[in-house]
Amino acid sequence: MGDGGRYELKYVIEETRARAITGFLRGYLRPSTYNRPGPIPGEPVVSLYFDSPDLLFYRQAFAGIRNRMKLRVRYYDNDWDHPAFLEVKRRVSDVICKDRAMISREVVQQLLRDGWPSLLHRSDHSALVCTKKQAAVRQQFSYLSSIAQARAVLYTTYIREAFVGAEGESLRVTMDRQIRATLYEGDDRVEVPSRGVPPNPRSIRPDSVVLELKFNGGCPQWMQRMVRVFNLYRRSVSKYCECVEAIGLPLRRHGLAEPQRWTVA
Repeated sequence: MGDGGRYELKYVIEETRARAITGFLRGYLRPSTYNRPGPIPGEPVVSLYFDSPDLLFYRQAFAGIRNRMKLRVRYYDNDWDHPAFLEVKRRVSDVICKDRAMISREVVQQLLRDGWPSLLHRSDHSALVCTKKQAAVRQQFSYLSSIAQARAVLYTTYIREAFVGAEGESLRVTMDRQIRATLYEGDDRVEVPSRGVPPNPRSIRPDSVVLELKFNGGCPQWMQRMVRVFNLYRRSVSKYCECVEAIGLPLRRHGLAEPQRWTVA
């Protein structure tokens, strides 16, 4: 399952199996400190996706192109004083590369009005620390958005239950539940609503759980054993693609058939 780089293996399962896998994981990983207790444990995640007028990034994912990318802004809570995160996520063959940079919500709100080219010239007067690496990500995000003429398209929201290794993010397993889609309507909304659900969402496979196994380098033997024990079948899963279809963005005018929905296996 790979010798180097970052890998993400995805599976779609039912809740009963997800709970059994949770018990198995506790023997190897620890629950993330960001998980919140409740009937649906985990952390609310809201991503605002950007795409070109002809949905280039969607079409790349839908066609299964091996080298592709996504642009998004991600939030984790409803506190205006907490940062949002610019994210540039690339897939290069089987390897996943993700760069992110903190940005204040005030600047996100301004950029949604003024456009991404202004990102390079926008001063962030918040107390956020901007390292050289984060400044480079901001520049990269601005450049890619400008080239693609990307604009905000939709929100995806879900509750993510995460488990991590003792050494942090190099080994991570996540389960995403209550995946929902909301059309971005130019309202400059950047707050995360309660439990991460914007108004009028469309549910995406409400009875399914998206399981992701994430690791650097080789896949641990215990993780390979888990795949066999729980009869998991890897599949291509794009929450963004499913959300595009769920809210009815105009796919057919680009010569695209409706995406095939996930099946639980």
